[in-house]
Amino acid sequence: MRTFSKMHTWLLLTGFILLGAALRFHHINRVPLRGDEAFTVIHWLREPLSETFRSIATVDPQPPLAYIMFHLWGQLTGTGEYAVRFLPALVNVIGIAVLYALGKRFGGVRVGLCAAFLWAVHPYQIWHAQDARNYALWAVLSPLALWLGLRAIDRDRPVDWALYYAAAVAAAYMYYLELFALTIFAAYLVLRYRPQRRVVLRGLIVLVLVALTLAPWFLQARLLFGSGYTGTTFSAQPDKLLTWFVPSLMFGEVLQASLSWLWVAACAVLVVGMITVVRCLKGRGLLLCALGILPLVLITLVSLRLNVFTPRYILFVSAVYIVICAYLVTRNHLGALVGIALLGVMIIANVQYFYTDYRKAPDWRMLAAFLSENLDRQAQVIQLAADEAYTFYHEGYALPSDPLRLPANPRQSAAEISSSLATAAADHESLWIIADAPPAWTNRSVVTEWLHDRLQRTRSVNVGGLRAQEYRAWHVVGDHLPIVNFDDTVRLLNGWQVFQEPDRSLTVWAYWQPLRTTEQPLHVFLHLVGAVNPRTGTPLWAQDDQAPQDGRAATTLWEPGQILRDVYSISLADVPADQYNLVIGLYDPADGTRLPSPYGDSYTLGQIVID
Repeated sequence: MRTFSKMHTWLLLTGFILLGAALRFHHINRVPLRGDEAFTVIHWLREPLSETFRSIATVDPQPPLAYIMFHLWGQLTGTGEYAVRFLPALVNVIGIAVLYALGKRFGGVRVGLCAAFLWAVHPYQIWHAQDARNYALWAVLSPLALWLGLRAIDRDRPVDWALYYAAAVAAAYMYYLELFALTIFAAYLVLRYRPQRRVVLRGLIVLVLVALTLAPWFLQARLLFGSGYTGTTFSAQPDKLLTWFVPSLMFGEVLQASLSWLWVAACAVLVVGMITVVRCLKGRGLLLCALGILPLVLITLVSLRLNVFTPRYILFVSAVYIVICAYLVTRNHLGALVGIALLGVMIIANVQYFYTDYRKAPDWRMLAAFLSENLDRQAQVIQLAADEAYTFYHEGYALPSDPLRLPANPRQSAAEISSSLATAAADHESLWIIADAPPAWTNRSVVTEWLHDRLQRTRSVNVGGLRAQEYRAWHVVGDHLPIVNFDDTVRLLNGWQVFQEPDRSLTVWAYWQPLRTTEQPLHVFLHLVGAVNPRTGTPLWAQDDQAPQDGRAATTLWEPGQILRDVYSISLADVPADQYNLVIGLYDPADGTRLPSPYGDSYTLGQIVID
């Protein structure tokens, strides 16, 4: 079996650290912040720390070290997207050295180097390292505490127990569920080392000191009984432990949708690895198995009462699986083949994460950029999704007024929502609704129904998968002068507007003034014409055809003299980039007869260039 000199070991470890750093900082700002990350910026970094402790700790329950580290980091570097993600990425790189030390303690230098390499390229660690939350920091502190605890047991020196105490407190104050790891370690200490009473006694004293240090925060009545926090993910689903948790903690979540068999491979490797470490390492192998299995059971039990069933809440288990896999793949040639397969899956997952259209969150950045180009100063944005990521980008793009969250929560009454909408409609010229409320919210449709019943929808766009719709009052305000009459029936007014939407569609506003009602209902046609379309052999490329205001202002009933805004939408899916004319007119759908104008049976609004 090949051995490594100290120089070779440090050169390899340095290379792994550089590789891990490169992967964690590569494209770190490619995808927008997700909601939880934006919450971190707005409430952990930008608010006074005292306010975070007082109010946020019950809404987004985290231990104080998480708030403190991010807040101090924000004071040092600022609160932009890149700055806030830099902290977890930087700390997570340190985990490469930690995993080397942990793997070495379980199986020697070869296992340590393999564990360090797997951590460096691990897709789930990279994902969280580029996520502005405390999970990537905790994922380093937890294995660090485990390594120091094992070293303290072996050496049994006060300084080693003191270091374990500091690391254990730091890990638990970084994330609550470090208590799982501390409990398992305490049980291991008592059961495995009963004959060594001095070691057990010192270890238990240290663990009691850890508990006493955590108690002032962990035992606050407002956190235990008064927060009302019920979790924000899922309730317990034991059947997903193997199909979701295990492959996520081993390979990340990116590939799970495309490789449905991945969980089978992950479980098979893990079972073989656990058998190997138990057979070779005896008691310490059992510790690895306990740390790899019991947290899954414990998170399931907790999720019976709180909606916290998600792999990231036990992210420290990922380090355990890495050590188990590192031990397995360094045993023999068959293990090396398993290691090559593991590495292949991780490479594919990282490539898909970095270079495909994979998104960890909706593209709020694109939506905010769109709104910054299309909102006037009298617009009000109504955010249906209640997502802090939009709030972050709304502020970043300096959009007018603060966004209005409706529904604010799943319990907000329809009467309260309607009252807020009425006030907003009275105070603003236009209302924009964006995104969609969570499917489980029973009040999710109140906003759209209220707007549909009372206002005119003037824009409807899909921006990067997110809905953006504008509503305005039916009554048209402003001076609109006549352009052309169609027969003695209706007058087309100036002020028409055209919008090229990001979802490859065209929105056009036209203004009409009826002169009389008609016996038969007429339709408006809007044609996009240009060079001869080879598909149809005519200059027509796309069109919209509808009764005025989608039938609301039927020509048999409309009121002469009033001004009507009519909205048309034309798909540009099959329209190449070129110059076109917009042609408008009215006709009788019963026989196709068009109303005459001084320019023939239609009128050219103008030329537009399709990008």
